[in-house]
Amino acid sequence: MKYIQNIPWYKTEYLNHPFSKKESTYYTFHFCKDSLVDDNIEKIIKQKGKHYLKILSFLKLDNNRKIDYYIYPSIKNKKMLMGDDSPGNAIWGKLENNKPEKFEIHVVYNEKCKFIGEHEDTHLLSLPWGLSIYLFCEGLAQYMEDSFMGKDLHVVTRELLENDKLYPLKQLCTNCNWESVDPVIIYPQVGSFSKFIITKYGKEKFKELYQNTSRNFDTLKNISEIERIYGEKLHQLESEWIDFIS
Repeated sequence: MKYIQNIPWYKTEYLNHPFSKKESTYYTFHFCKDSLVDDNIEKIIKQKGKHYLKILSFLKLDNNRKIDYYIYPSIKNKKMLMGDDSPGNAIWGKLENNKPEKFEIHVVYNEKCKFIGEHEDTHLLSLPWGLSIYLFCEGLAQYMEDSFMGKDLHVVTRELLENDKLYPLKQLCTNCNWESVDPVIIYPQVGSFSKFIITKYGKEKFKELYQNTSRNFDTLKNISEIERIYGEKLHQLESEWIDFIS
């Protein structure tokens, strides 16, 4: 199946920017000279190497393609060079037969925001599994990071639950419903749900779920696949998860 990444804001000025470059076993790092990254690059290389091996170990996959890892000193600088004003992106462009056209990560790293966790790497390294809906793509990435802004996923989600802020899972079973969600709610929520079903029902079921749900399916088709794989109605799985985090 062929997919085109939905990134209308994407631009490529970063390709002509005079970044410093540092190779490691698994990455090619691109960063600004005399920045905080320049001072910490050896520590970053070591940290990212651990992330890379951790993710591939969980996925039970091999990878022979280096990740181009672009690190910006600010969101403003990142937006100017590659178009997006979030702290991090994984760029794969086109995906056909589970093979991405691009293999890039773009993140911000400064004193206030060191966005170099496992999240974006998981998006790229999991592509051989296919491309599930955001509910499970973002859920898996957040599960691998196992926190949200330094706090436990279940703890953050319980606080959101207590304030009646969680989204119904049915609403999250097609990507079009993600256009108006709040990132501060959605990322810990889907990470918590994914962590719950992986822990309770196992990684292999989650892999099957990931590979059999699709952003090309409508909501009912994705829900039917979830219910087939877990042998329960979606609302039952949701209730189990809510009971757990409560």
